[in-house]
Parts: sequence; structure tokens; C-alpha cells
Amino acid sequence: MFAWLIPERKRALQAAGRLRDLVLKLMDDYKNKASSTPGSIIQLVMDSDAFSPDDKMAQLLELLIAGHDTTSFSIAWILLSLARHPMEQTKLRESLASLSPNEYSTSPQLKAVVKEGMRLHPVAAAGSIREAGRDFITSRNEIIPKGSICFLPFILQFRNKDIFVEPDKFLPDRWGKPSKEMVDALNPFSLGKQNCLGQSLAQAETFSIVARIITKFELSVETEGTVDFFLTLKPVGAMLKAVRLT
Repeated sequence: MFAWLIPERKRALQAAGRLRDLVLKLMDDYKNKASSTPGSIIQLVMDSDAFSPDDKMAQLLELLIAGHDTTSFSIAWILLSLARHPMEQTKLRESLASLSPNEYSTSPQLKAVVKEGMRLHPVAAAGSIREAGRDFITSRNEIIPKGSICFLPFILQFRNKDIFVEPDKFLPDRWGKPSKEMVDALNPFSLGKQNCLGQSLAQAETFSIVARIITKFELSVETEGTVDFFLTLKPVGAMLKAVRLT
């Protein structure tokens, strides 16, 4: 009953109210559009008869929050890795030099940097939990019976020394000619019907933001900070110095 006296509680309620207002504005903008994109998430939610207006707002708010945290921390880890490795930063900048901003996502070096950043520091480090739909036989001839609850943290999978050479190092060039095992092992957005709905948006944001920062600034590490995990893997207290390029 006295929770309203706690400053953090007050700020949380204010933040929740601002997010709610943002989603309501998005919903109004959608209603006023002359046309929509069939199959898009917002179209499936807004045009569904199964949801009440409050349900639709909750669905869109959940997607907005889930994509915001994970994408921002992924970008933070990638920029921190580049700041730690000036040569990789230079290689990426050179690969982007001949491209326009609209073409940045076609850069093989940018794709390699983003893949390596997500491999080394997967934001959803705990991975996902699935129920086996059938019996599986592993490469070691071990049987995982149908109905088993399977849990494999991404941070272990992505640093498997049997698949990745020097798994704890930031080496984007490993994605120049990856093995099939490497490609199959890297699935930061998960797989199947329960994979991340926002992965296309997350990748587009990551490519755009990382490329624009690297083409305009030289990054170096001022404070390493620490690694924290609660729901997401995040760098806490890390600070970068950005010097504008001439």
C-alpha cells in the first residue's frame, strides 16, 4: 500500500505509461493507414478478431519491449568487441567505405562481425527450452526420448571448442568459409516455429547502427565494465571513447 512512495516504483509506472502511450499511437497510426502489409506482425495482431483492444496493445507492447532490450545489448556487445580489436574495426570500416548506407547490409565483413559478436556474447545466453517431438539419436549414439525436456544454453553451444577454433576469441574472419557444423551451431534467434518473431527487424537495426557508428567514429575502450546476466547477457559499466573520423 505504500509502494507509491518508492521513487523506483514511481519511475517504473511512469515508464510503463509512456510505453503504453507509444503503443496506442502505433495502433492509431495503423488504423489510419490506407493499406497494410499482409502477413506482417502488426497486421496479424490488429486485424485479428480473437483479441480485444487491450489484448492487441499487450501483444504489441510485449514485442516492442522484447526487441528493444535484446537488440540494444547485442549492438553494445558488438561495438565493445570492435573497440577491443582496432584491426577488426579498420577492416570493417574499409569494407563499408565504397558502399552507401542503403548498401551496408550487403557487406560480407559486416555480416561476419555481427555473427561473431552474437556468437561470442549471445544476449539470450540461456537459450530456449523445448520438448522433444520424437526420439533423437545424437552424434554420440545417445538417445533423447520423445517428450524429453531439452535445455541447451546458447553460450555453451556457441563456444563449443569441437566446432569453433579458439572459441573465446573475437575472430570475424572465421565466417569467411564456415564449416557446416559452424553454420548449424549458430542460431541466436532459435529455430523452428518458436523462433524469434523480430529477428528481421533486429538484424536490420544491428546492421544499420553498427555500420553508421563505425563509419563515423574510431572506438576505443575506456572502461571494460563487468558481465551481468538476468534474462539477458549485458555489459554493465562498460564505456567506450568515440573519436569522430575526419
